[in-house]
Amino acid sequence: MTRFDTIHIYGERMKSFASDETLALFDDRTLVELNGDDEFIAALPDIEVLFGFAMTGDHWADATKLRIIQWMGAGVDKLLPATGLPDDVLIVNASGTHEPQLPEWVIGALYSMNHRFPQLAAQQREHKWRITPSTPLSDKTLCVVGLGTIGQSIAKRAANIGMRVVGVRRSGDPVEGVEKVVTPDRRLEVLDGADAVVVITPLTAETEGLIGEAELAALAPKALLVDVSRGGVTDLDALLAALDSGQLGSATLDVFETEPLPEDDPLWDAKGLIVTPHTAAWSTDYADRLFRMLHETVLAVEDGRTPINVVDRAKGY
Repeated sequence: MTRFDTIHIYGERMKSFASDETLALFDDRTLVELNGDDEFIAALPDIEVLFGFAMTGDHWADATKLRIIQWMGAGVDKLLPATGLPDDVLIVNASGTHEPQLPEWVIGALYSMNHRFPQLAAQQREHKWRITPSTPLSDKTLCVVGLGTIGQSIAKRAANIGMRVVGVRRSGDPVEGVEKVVTPDRRLEVLDGADAVVVITPLTAETEGLIGEAELAALAPKALLVDVSRGGVTDLDALLAALDSGQLGSATLDVFETEPLPEDDPLWDAKGLIVTPHTAAWSTDYADRLFRMLHETVLAVEDGRTPINVVDRAKGY
């Protein structure tokens, strides 16, 4: 039986975010932390199991012993195509570790924008008592672009508060509680007239720029947008133009092509835009969730089983 005695971790202080109880799952193994690319590249020929995120992608041919990459996120766009990575290396993503944090965060963002909490907070800072009426979120139509596991959870929560939900799914297969589901090439059909849109699709060659000028123009005037996918799925020039014109009433972005977002980036001060630092999924126990998934993945491979969330490299997720 295969046995992995050493697991390498690429991720700043990841162990420090996990509880002692969770780390005790690895008491019979050695966890080696790699601090930065130099240590990672030097260790790569000896790594069998790699737990990490955003590793440099130029040295995979050296990974002659590598069997498993347990990615710390759901999207693997920062890893693939991983040129030179042996075909027999399993890539496993962290899909499923974002529940219930991420869906709750998205619904919270929709409530916040719809009921103008940012505007009310600004008025408080200015000591201004000004009535800012809003309409119920439950009267609105939400389009979920990306009806995977988390997208379906968001859709279910939105339907539970009375929203009409439509969406986009690569397969086009129906989803319980979602009134209409279409494939990405038909996305304008469900974006048309939608009062809000949540973008939660992986970044691939097919989804880059998926939400652009035409998609935003199809929405109802003063629509709301939440993007928790990956930087590059939403065309930011088109988004800024839509905010400036009033076609979008407000938007919340948690993902960016460059992270951290540079201090001089115009997005920080864009009218109607809320910028958050890629923290939508970061619950206080997120690291524990990730380490438990890592443990389950390692046990599965050692037992000759296929772990959950194996990435299809051809599809990119």
